[in-house]
Amino acid sequence: MRRGLLLALSLSVAPLMAPAQSYTDVQWQLLAIDGTRTDARATLRIDAENVLAGAAPCNRWTAGNGAELPALALGAIRSTRMACERLAEEQAFFDALSRMTAVAQEGERNLILTGPDGRTMEFVPDGADPAVETCTTCLPKD
Repeated sequence: MRRGLLLALSLSVAPLMAPAQSYTDVQWQLLAIDGTRTDARATLRIDAENVLAGAAPCNRWTAGNGAELPALALGAIRSTRMACERLAEEQAFFDALSRMTAVAQEGERNLILTGPDGRTMEFVPDGADPAVETCTTCLPKD
């Protein structure tokens, strides 16, 4: 009887517990921005403390998330200040990232950040070969 009561109690509390986000504490690499594949090397990691960080084409970066996942409300994106020939790609990455408002994992291999007006950023696990990864947000080729 007591065992059945404990089981019933634990099952009634289970729905109140927040599910762990499987995309947190995983290193992701950029695959596409706004449905277009990119060869810009950039990474993203969302940690358990709701901080986003990674590497852009030239610099390391970090930003706090003022919302509860899966919502995004990024604070100022802070980065190191190294120069390189890919600063324009880096700025495009930061511009897109600053506009993202939600994150969702699609399948096991794709992380999608979304923003207003259909804007997207798509990531795959770091170390994957972007040339063979499926891009779920990419526009069909003519």
